[in-house]
Amino acid sequence: MFRIILPGSWYADLHGAPCKIIRSTHEVIHYIRNGRTCIASMDRFQHDFEPINKFEVARIEAEMETSEHIKKLRAARAA
Repeated sequence: MFRIILPGSWYADLHGAPCKIIRSTHEVIHYIRNGRTCIASMDRFQHDFEPINKFEVARIEAEMETSEHIKKLRAARAA
């Protein structure tokens, strides 16, 4: 399937983490995941990533924030 990968679009990787596209060429994709810049080959990107919209990004980030908060509360209670 042919898909145009535009800068500023959002994708989710195999782990469900949201990734924002920085730039792309015919060979590689540059994206940001968890605050870090990453590079993937076009073949790997086509197989391991799926497009998501901004609403899904917001929901995923809220869930990740909630889970981090719960981990901190459990660690504080255990200490």
